[in-house]
Amino acid sequence: MISTVKGFTLIEVLIAIFIIGISLLGLAVGFSNGLVWIEEVRETSVANRIAQGKMEEIRGTDPADIPYSTDEIKLDKYHVYVDSPTEIEADLIQVTVRVTWTSHSGREQSRSLVTYVSK
Repeated sequence: MISTVKGFTLIEVLIAIFIIGISLLGLAVGFSNGLVWIEEVRETSVANRIAQGKMEEIRGTDPADIPYSTDEIKLDKYHVYVDSPTEIEADLIQVTVRVTWTSHSGREQSRSLVTYVSK
């Protein structure tokens, strides 16, 4: 009686290793992109909080004393701008707060919030 040994050939093992390697590479790229996305969301959240804080300062100010400038107020890597107040109606002023920054991926980002202040 002839016995046959059953097992995998070298080609089958190499193909399996190749498929597993490609799968692991795809997972690594996915995790890397996910981490970049999480960092961008964190930066945007910080910018929104900075803009909201500046809005609260403006809302607590007499409309005649609203601090505006096209000059930047720098907070870490964030640049805050308060655009010139625009009179919408006789007793209503529109103020825009803009926050810009360069993300860790090197792209310029910007967030703007608009509020209205009554005289």
